[in-house]
Amino acid sequence: MAEKQFNEHGWVAVKHYQTIPHSVSINGYEYAFIVRCNICFSWIRPDDLDKLFAIKRHCCGDSYNPRYRLATEQDVRIWTGVSER
Repeated sequence: MAEKQFNEHGWVAVKHYQTIPHSVSINGYEYAFIVRCNICFSWIRPDDLDKLFAIKRHCCGDSYNPRYRLATEQDVRIWTGVSER
């Protein structure tokens, strides 16, 4: 698993397995996953990570693999425009 990447507010970089913009509500916070440079990404409060990572992908009644994972340093750099692919 990648190391946690933090922003200036102490929130953690997380990406979605698909490049589909969407939002997730956890503990009263609405997290918007926005697509840039083919990365679907959001900053998440550290307290909400366990609940977010508990959300699994579903297919035909079976659940498998997490929908979300920690973003790598390179993911953050690309998404924020600091680095090119």
